[in-house]
Amino acid sequence: MARKVITPAQICEQRLRWVHLDFHTSELIKDVGTEFDPDEFGSTLNKARVNLITLFGKCHHGMSYYPTKTGTMHPGLKFDLLGKQIKACRKYNIATPVYVSVKVDVHMGRQNLGWVNRTKDGRPWCPSPMEAAWYNMCMNNPEYYKYVEDQAVEIMKRYDPEGIWFDMCYPAPYPGCFCQRCLERMDKEGFDRNDDAKHWDMEYRIIREYTRELAKAVRRIKPNAMLFFNSRVTPNVRNELDVLTHLEIESLPTVPGWGYLFFPFMARMCRTLNRRYVGQTARFHKSWGDFGGLKTEDQLEYEMGAILGAGAGMGIGDQLHPRGKLNKGVYEIVGATYKKLEEREPWCVGAKAIAEIAVLMLPDKPDASVEIGSPWEGMLFNDSRFGAGAMLQELKHQWNVESTEGNFDQYKVLVLPDKGACGPALRKKLSAFLLKGGSVILSHEATLDKNTGKFACPGIGAKYVKPCEFIPSFMKLDTALGKGLVQTPWAMYEESSLVKKTAGGAKSMGNVCSSYFNRDYRHFCSHFQSPPDKTLPYPVAVQKGRVIYIYGSIFKGYHLHGYHAYKTIFANALNMLLKEPLIRANAPASMEIDVLKQKGRLVVHLVNFQPQRRHGIMEYIETIYPVRDVLLHIRTAKKPSRVYLAPQEIDIPFEMAGNCAVVSVPEVRGHQMVVLE
Repeated sequence: MARKVITPAQICEQRLRWVHLDFHTSELIKDVGTEFDPDEFGSTLNKARVNLITLFGKCHHGMSYYPTKTGTMHPGLKFDLLGKQIKACRKYNIATPVYVSVKVDVHMGRQNLGWVNRTKDGRPWCPSPMEAAWYNMCMNNPEYYKYVEDQAVEIMKRYDPEGIWFDMCYPAPYPGCFCQRCLERMDKEGFDRNDDAKHWDMEYRIIREYTRELAKAVRRIKPNAMLFFNSRVTPNVRNELDVLTHLEIESLPTVPGWGYLFFPFMARMCRTLNRRYVGQTARFHKSWGDFGGLKTEDQLEYEMGAILGAGAGMGIGDQLHPRGKLNKGVYEIVGATYKKLEEREPWCVGAKAIAEIAVLMLPDKPDASVEIGSPWEGMLFNDSRFGAGAMLQELKHQWNVESTEGNFDQYKVLVLPDKGACGPALRKKLSAFLLKGGSVILSHEATLDKNTGKFACPGIGAKYVKPCEFIPSFMKLDTALGKGLVQTPWAMYEESSLVKKTAGGAKSMGNVCSSYFNRDYRHFCSHFQSPPDKTLPYPVAVQKGRVIYIYGSIFKGYHLHGYHAYKTIFANALNMLLKEPLIRANAPASMEIDVLKQKGRLVVHLVNFQPQRRHGIMEYIETIYPVRDVLLHIRTAKKPSRVYLAPQEIDIPFEMAGNCAVVSVPEVRGHQMVVLE
């Protein structure tokens, strides 16, 4: 019987329980697939309530797991493992996109060192003689590109999977690849090898060329195929949606470089785009390939709640043992998590996130709109943007991360954190936003034109004077900006700008204070910074109408130092501009609260967790302890007909206070939904 044809959007909308099954298996392992049982494989996944699994065609070692005519079948595998896996999954209606490693291929790198990326010093981007690491191939090489394409086409024709999952589609280290082919291309394009900016632009064009060609090759066989290119979910992703049928947010929160803020931040960027998105975590205690590492059920319940609250589907990463047998204990934990998710799906499928605040991703230059690279190489995750997101999350505001090219109409407040340029097009958009009643909070050098010494943000009541020479400086806050804080000089640990208020209705808030001197070899005082000295004639913040400017790098400072005073200052500024936020809660800062709209009802997600510091680098969640009697004020268009807990479907009492429904949630253990019909 022919399979029902559904689109990638329908798959992502209807199937929220995914597994990404890694199978990077050394060619030295001889017993590959010897314990594989197709009935056990399919039934284990079905029992764990998995409804989509990414299976392996070709891994980072360069090995294929089927009888390939275009690649290299793993020498320890004696049968068509991929084909049997797909057949076993289809018995239970489990979708099966297939994984193909793109830039990383140990087998081909060892055979063809000239095909490997080279860094600026001429060294191949591969392991040193004593190192265990991957070979990174140059995609400007037509021979290697054809090798990858042929395997993708072969898989599509042989198995008709839902699509192809292309991995490791990142650029070479800045400013790009220096292999012979790339050097020849630079010469042909007529730019100097020392021109890093043009080289980086060429690197991006290479990525766009091969991802487009691979997408075309797959779509020629199956026009509605699922397509995903990992590492391409960057600040520039809105310009690459032609090759992405959906977005997957890879985020293992117990891994340094990711952490527990990475996914919430990324999801709030992805949900501004016209694509479904999935939160891709993993079962591992550490990172990918952590055999023997397994999260607790509570850890995965927290991640499930955070993912559903952001409006995404969930993916859990695993790695199949070389012998082909799924780990029973792993799928007990996965199954327990997906049982909870399945119970929650009636309130999640088709739900759309609501946001009234956006963190705006300002570019480095006024005419720039493209930031490339892997997420860590782009500006998406700079300290300022992260800090703004962290504060909004902790303050329970509903927020997105927005591109300068995005639509501002849905927002009430735009946050421009610490730095970044503003060209004529953005200035025009900001003017229109303010004219329609929107508000802006910006800080330090955000929108500052360093050539003219003027802020480009329209309506700002601050005139730039000079950089503040004191790091740290100190803040004497007025009663409005310092509400909730005692009167003391508060440290601004990061860089700041000195400004004067402009004429015409601008209001100063607080004063900047100097220290005696900056700490260096010439002069220092005590163990840390010098004490505050003089009150300077420069304000901490300036408000003019619906624009508030703050002099210091308050957002970067929060991300780096976690200083509670910065969050209070930001909250007070927001309260001046956003009198009645969508939701208010008497909940701990660690609780995440998200509001989604679905079929004419509001669904409020409350996610409770207590991270524990196990060592000096990362936080972990082991056991969740319930929080009781959480009071919510939820702004509604009208009085709800019913308020209840989901998935329990237990009604809870509520009352109206103005435009808000006021409810007390009896208990939030891990993930709890409150539904307002």
